[in-house]
Formats: sequence, structure tokens, C-alpha cells
Amino acid sequence: MNGPRVSILGVGIWQPQYPDTRSWRTQTAVPDAQKPVGQALDRVNRRRAGQLGRALADTAAEAMAMAGVDPATVPVIVGSSIGEATTMIGLLDQMWRNPQPMSPADFTVSVHNAASGLISIANKNRGMTTSLAADENTPAAALLEGIGMVAVSGGPVLIACGDEPAPENLAGQAPPWSMLAAAIVLGPADQSPRLGELRVTRGPAPTVRSDRFSPLAIANPQIGLGWLVDAVLHRHDGVIALDRGTGGGWVAQLSNTAR
Repeated sequence: MNGPRVSILGVGIWQPQYPDTRSWRTQTAVPDAQKPVGQALDRVNRRRAGQLGRALADTAAEAMAMAGVDPATVPVIVGSSIGEATTMIGLLDQMWRNPQPMSPADFTVSVHNAASGLISIANKNRGMTTSLAADENTPAAALLEGIGMVAVSGGPVLIACGDEPAPENLAGQAPPWSMLAAAIVLGPADQSPRLGELRVTRGPAPTVRSDRFSPLAIANPQIGLGWLVDAVLHRHDGVIALDRGTGGGWVAQLSNTAR
């Protein structure tokens, strides 16, 4: 079944040593960029934000700037499998293992929608914002939500997905992964200038594969959006997997990116 087609207006990405689309597209590593800066946040919220919130804010800001959309009005969808797990586990340790009063400030950035709240506050955004989690299907779920909103509103929508490394006492024997955050701005199919056209569906086998991501990045539940952003940046047309093969089998059909 084919869904509606939308335009891709802007993208952003963050990984260790690759803090933006320029460094990733040219494969120019930035050794000092091991942690996200959170430059898109104001000073107070940057200090409060965890690593995931900073990475998502910066990728979102890059995608919005590339798309030329208004950060104060564009609807925002944030997807994450485990959210602010490091902060949350730290607070639980404080409460149960080392009985101490929990910080109200830390609690506000430990919830799953912390990043979407920080992005909304930093941009004084008056539009709709939501957060969702669907494990490895999170990129597909976020894209489907965004495509639906574009179809209903006729305007652009920002989608940002990311996950930080899972805390050891949360993940147990799960495979480790590295920090990854990616963002994309979608708009109506006839909107321009655009970076390509997108349709999300099930069915065809992937035809576009990237060997630029490290094994730790590929293990991240949000790699599907990373693969999509990579394909847009390198102007590839074709079918891109939105999970590592253990999700729901959703794919992105990307076209008209070659220029």
C-alpha cells in the first residue's frame, strides 16, 4: 500500500565526531565533537538539558534552518526509543539506592517528552508538539505521523528522532549503541525548493544502503532516520530501510534527489 508523497525541505544529523550535515556529507571528522553542544538552546535550558536533548535540539535547528521554516510555528514530532533514560535512572538511584531528595529541575528533563519541551521553549514555538516511542519502528511511526499532519494542514512539519546510549543497568544484555540524532522537515509534495520526495510504505526490499555508519550507530534504534538523512545528503534515489530488519518492515521511497 502506497501512502501520500511529501517533499523533504531540510535535514539535520548528529553523531560523535560528525556534529552536522556538512561534516557528515564530506566525511570530515571533528575529533572534539564527542558530545552535543546544544547550541540551539538558550543558556539556561542548555545547562539543564541532557545529551539527548542537546543533540535533538541541534539537529532540529539545522533542519529548520535548511528548510527555511518558522521555528516559532512549525509543528514538532520527536521520537525516541528510551528517551532521557540516563537522567531518569540517575534520579531513581537517588531515590532508592542512595536515599536523597530528587531535584525538581532534573525531574523535568527526565521525562520522555523533555526534548520536545526544550525545543518548544527555546524556539518560543506556539505550534503543536508531540513525542512518541515505538522502539525500532520509531522513525517510521514519526514519519507517518508527520506525513499525516502535512496532508491535513498543508504546511511543513519537523520530525526529529534520537537515542542516547542505553544505561548499562537499563539495557542489561542488549547490544550497545552510540548516540545518534537526525531530523527532517517535510512539506506538501508541490512545495519548493525541496531536497527530494518521500513516501513511507511497506513492501519493497531496500535498494539504497550506506556503509558510512559505524556498527555502533547502526545498532541505534533510530538508525532508520539516519539512513534516510544520509540518502538525502548524498542525493540517492531508491528504497531505504527504516529499521535494521527487526522492526515492522517499513521503508522510505525516496525520489528526485539527484541534481
